[in-house]
Amino acid sequence: MKPYIILFVALIMLVKPLWPVIEYVANYDYIAKVLCENKDRPQLHCNGKCYLAKQLEKQQKDQDKNPFGEQRSKTEIQPLFFFQSLLVLNLSTPFQVFPSRNSFLYLGIHPQLFIWDISHPPEVV
Repeated sequence: MKPYIILFVALIMLVKPLWPVIEYVANYDYIAKVLCENKDRPQLHCNGKCYLAKQLEKQQKDQDKNPFGEQRSKTEIQPLFFFQSLLVLNLSTPFQVFPSRNSFLYLGIHPQLFIWDISHPPEVV
């Protein structure tokens, strides 16, 4: 049910700017004969387009108008910084080093290259 409501609201939002055109098409005869401002001058072939233009202009002004008016908010949002230490090291206790009998054993800390022989590019004759 919820997706249908969302779809219906989205459809209304999409159709709202086209409402004056839909109304013009639906009531074409009435608008051309009664509401047209140029019905006294048939040589212009207005047929109610003046009424449609005014309705579209009114719709655009309503759309551009800020719903909150010209008032600006006087409140300012202050940034909030919060820092929480995730790792706490206690360095007050000294590290203890135990001598080992195999201290002469070399442990390679750095990675070794797997390519033993570097191939050279061919010579150009």
